[in-house]
Amino acid sequence: MALSFGGSRFATQKSIGYMSQTKSKMDKSLERISSGKRIINSSDDPGGLAVAMKLQNQISTNNAAIGRVDNAKSFVEMQSSALGTATDILTEMSSVWQQYNDPLANDDTKETLAQQFRDLQAQLGQLKSEKFNGVSLFSEIDRDNMTVATSGTGSGVDLGKLDITSALGITNEQGKMNLGDTTEAGTPSPNRALAPESKVTVSISHVSADDLDGVITEVAGLSTQAAGKLSTLEFAGDYLTSMSSTLEVAHGRIMDVDLAEETANYASLSLQYEAAASAVVQANLMMGKVMSLLIGSFNDD
Repeated sequence: MALSFGGSRFATQKSIGYMSQTKSKMDKSLERISSGKRIINSSDDPGGLAVAMKLQNQISTNNAAIGRVDNAKSFVEMQSSALGTATDILTEMSSVWQQYNDPLANDDTKETLAQQFRDLQAQLGQLKSEKFNGVSLFSEIDRDNMTVATSGTGSGVDLGKLDITSALGITNEQGKMNLGDTTEAGTPSPNRALAPESKVTVSISHVSADDLDGVITEVAGLSTQAAGKLSTLEFAGDYLTSMSSTLEVAHGRIMDVDLAEETANYASLSLQYEAAASAVVQANLMMGKVMSLLIGSFNDD
């Protein structure tokens, strides 16, 4: 509606209507500025709002995937840490074994070394039972639910199975043994030969250097697998984080208001409102003068 200046009743009503429209636009502009949103009501931009809602759903799904990947990274990092500790323990066990089999070692020294070997075994046994949020780090059975979804489409990273129990296993002329199976730390284990298929609580005299080297190689292989899974998860996490930023920007382009532009628009509307108010005042003054002249002419008559 165009602004009119004049003294007629019609011009006054027109100016008042213009003021009302401008005030409504000012209120909408002020609401956008205070909320920071371009779309306040669905009627502002129905098509843009529909796209923004879809993007918001993608953002929520993407953020949930980031949380899953972060949890999986923590899980694999704990696996890697435990495997690193296991490698250090096995290395120390190998050193103890070498000292135990030194021809110059006396019986007292061997007894001390045997006890140290059993203490290290007890530590390995504890590592086998470690858990993350109630989930075993090293499952002895196949797990079908260890695929971490990295998107809403079902694709993901399979954490697989790291069976440290099998890695610590030894089979030699003494039978089937496991370096993580032992009696209480410091309590002597029975030192006797068993049938090849029997399971035995292993002691330092049951193993050879080759046995220890083989176990260290197996654990190193598990460490490599964990490192590979962690690398994959890090790439997935980086992609999801980048995608989240992109989606947020796309959503912001639709929903967020341009404060500089809207502030300028509000200032322009304020000037228009003030001009309309001035027009109404001017129209009222002119009508007042006309009425004064008319009354004066009547009085002269």
